[in-house]
Amino acid sequence: AIAAGEALTRDLINTPASDMGPAELEAAARALAETHGASVEVTTGAALLEKNFPMIHAVGRAATEARAPRLIDIRWGDDGPLLTLVGKGVCFDTGGLNLKPGASMGLMKKDMGGAANVLGLASILMARGLPIRLRVLVPAVENAVSASSFRPQDILTARNGLTVEINNTDAEGRLVLADALALGA
Repeated sequence: AIAAGEALTRDLINTPASDMGPAELEAAARALAETHGASVEVTTGAALLEKNFPMIHAVGRAATEARAPRLIDIRWGDDGPLLTLVGKGVCFDTGGLNLKPGASMGLMKKDMGGAANVLGLASILMARGLPIRLRVLVPAVENAVSASSFRPQDILTARNGLTVEINNTDAEGRLVLADALALGA
């Protein structure tokens, strides 16, 4: 079980960004859930605003519709203590409008390593049949550049009502995690 979870984590992290966007990360989460009889709920695109995930939406809204932002929510187990795992799923990080230098983008396919790690750990926990109630939250986005990108000096309101002034659009990870952590709290 540990080797399979580790292999899942490595495979997700090492998949090229062209083949591992938010939709593909969702597909991997759904496959994992199906294997272990877990449930999955995914909130995508404009529905993120309707369900109060404004930071996830703001970071991912510049991506194409095929790479729309989403929040993946997996639940497994009926008894025992609740364990919630939250992993950052920035499938590719250009830096947004504060564009990274080209050399700095070389490893940005790995900016979803937090998501890969919580999915790998979830695989281990479910395969071992531990007596827990497991919840896995993955905000999956691409920090892309387009006319709808969030900008420096924007003021965004998070799920918990706190506001954040954007000084650098390359600090997107903490934004998407803020909404997911507020949900998981």
